[in-house]
Amino acid sequence: MSFNLGTFIGGMSRQIVSDIEADEAYEQQISFFKEKQDILSGQEIEKERKLNDLKLQNNIKSLRFAGYDDQRAAQIAMSGDYAIERSLGLAEKISEGGGDVNEFYKLSNNSPENMDDLEKEITDTIDAPKKISTGTMGVSGFDPEMMSEFFAKPEKVESSYSARLAVISQKLGRDPNRSDADDLKSEQDKLFEDLRKMKAAEREEKGTVTPTFDLGSITSNTNEIRRGQLNRYGFEVGVDGAIQNLTEGNMYKADLAELEVSNQLNMRNKGIEDPNMQLATQGIRESAVRNLNEYGLNIFYNKKDKVQDVPTNEAFATSMSRGEYRQGQVVTVGNKIILYTGVPDYRTGQPFIVLTPDMEM
Repeated sequence: MSFNLGTFIGGMSRQIVSDIEADEAYEQQISFFKEKQDILSGQEIEKERKLNDLKLQNNIKSLRFAGYDDQRAAQIAMSGDYAIERSLGLAEKISEGGGDVNEFYKLSNNSPENMDDLEKEITDTIDAPKKISTGTMGVSGFDPEMMSEFFAKPEKVESSYSARLAVISQKLGRDPNRSDADDLKSEQDKLFEDLRKMKAAEREEKGTVTPTFDLGSITSNTNEIRRGQLNRYGFEVGVDGAIQNLTEGNMYKADLAELEVSNQLNMRNKGIEDPNMQLATQGIRESAVRNLNEYGLNIFYNKKDKVQDVPTNEAFATSMSRGEYRQGQVVTVGNKIILYTGVPDYRTGQPFIVLTPDMEM
């Protein structure tokens, strides 16, 4: 068969055209892919922005509800979760004493020459460890001298109860399965019961309740309960109290455990109504609720396939009573976003959190 130059050239031309068209199609696909990625990235960025903005607005609302004016509420809200948690607790304490929280919280000087100091102060506050404390350390802006009167120390008799309860909690916290655990728990129950009777008599006689628990006792009681709850949620806790197997995927369970901690501290304080214990309990609860709000909203915005739609409040209540929701389940009812916790909140009595607080159930 003889070689046909025209056919060869024609074939080459068609191949070249085909290759060019293929390259153009490939470039077009790449362009479409990049545009799609840009759109998706933009959507994710916008979701994250909305999530952060909603969180900030909710924090400001909480602080304003607690009594802070607009300027102070905004400044605290932008200082991090730790500052918010402590500021809310201190606000409640001040309001119980009939004070105005805005007189206690001094606004920071935001002039340029003070920005480095202000940034360090805020960073220190954000990075401060989340520990139980009834003082004002870690919260910038509060006047320590003005606050000192709100944290009176227990009287001598109450201190003896507080100290013994601290020792029992330390022992149970270190080893809840120790041989004398039952005897220690019985003694603990008896001490709490005696305190309740003593405080009831004090209220009847004086109309007021003096502090019972000091910082050491509150911390020991908290650590004892926390270790037990973390173990129940599948966490391994070291001798120093640190969680060994905490991951991004199970972090919400640690916050559920914290809700349980606040519930049990509240139960122990029933009938005693110690103001220091109330403040610590509220701080633990507020921190857990805030973290769970963030978790739930992240699920709602970024993992739609895990969100369950329910038509009515009645249907939600029915499914909840039947045990159809797992802990951490995000549910929508109309325009309401709900996180099922399975832990009855001692403040609301409900085993769920409404993540859109302006909506009524």
